[in-house]
Order: sequence, then C-alpha cells, then structure tokens
Amino acid sequence: MDLKKLEQYKDKTREIKMLESRILEIQQEAEEYVSDTVRGSTSAFPYTEHTIRITGIDMKKRERVNNVKEKLIIRKTALYHELEEIENFIESVEDSKVRQIIELRYIKGMQWNRVALKVYGYPNGDTARKKIKRFFKEA
Repeated sequence: MDLKKLEQYKDKTREIKMLESRILEIQQEAEEYVSDTVRGSTSAFPYTEHTIRITGIDMKKRERVNNVKEKLIIRKTALYHELEEIENFIESVEDSKVRQIIELRYIKGMQWNRVALKVYGYPNGDTARKKIKRFFKEA
C-alpha cells in the first residue's frame, strides 16, 4: 500500500456515490415509455377511420441504457474492491497511532492540526504528518 492510494480513499467514496446516483438515473431512463398514434378503421362496414394510440418501451434505447448501466456497475464494483484493499491495509497496521492518523486524515478527511489534536493532544499537525511519512518510508 502506498500513500497515494490512501489519499484517493475519499475521492473513491465520492465517486461510488456519484455512480450510484447515475445508475438510478439511468434505470429510470430505461423505463420511460414511448407512444405513437396510428390510423385504423373499424372492422365492420362503414369502416370508419379513427386514431389509435400505441405505447411501449423503446427496446433499442433500453438495451443501450443497460449496457451503460453494466459498465457503471463494473466500475463501482472495482472501486469497492479498492476500498476493501485499503481497509484491509489499515487493519494490518500494528502501530495504533499510525492507524488512528490514517483513519482520521485519509478516511474521515480531517485537517492535520485536528488529527494531531485528537491523537497527540496538541494541535501541531507536523507531528502526525511526519509520523505517516516515516511509516511509509520504512514500509
């Protein structure tokens, strides 16, 4: 695991939410009905002509939408696997302070000063930042 993957955690969770809303939008789009009118007549004499309205689902559009939806689901699944990999890495870290710093900074997105205040009890973000830099240099 490297620092760049950790820094991407928040962005990936945001992207998952965006993909989920896009999938919902696309599902609604696939279920839209189309309608048209045709001219017909009665089956018996005097064969009076009248308009008939027909409705249905545009199957070509539905197929295109489903293809896009499948691609979005594949992307979302890949992102979930990447998040799971990051979570497994965090669980494997033995140093409690490092785990806390990673959780607060990269998972919750706190500023360095707030992270230092929570972990060390004083608001000097350099301490927490340097601890993480050293951890990843050694790894």
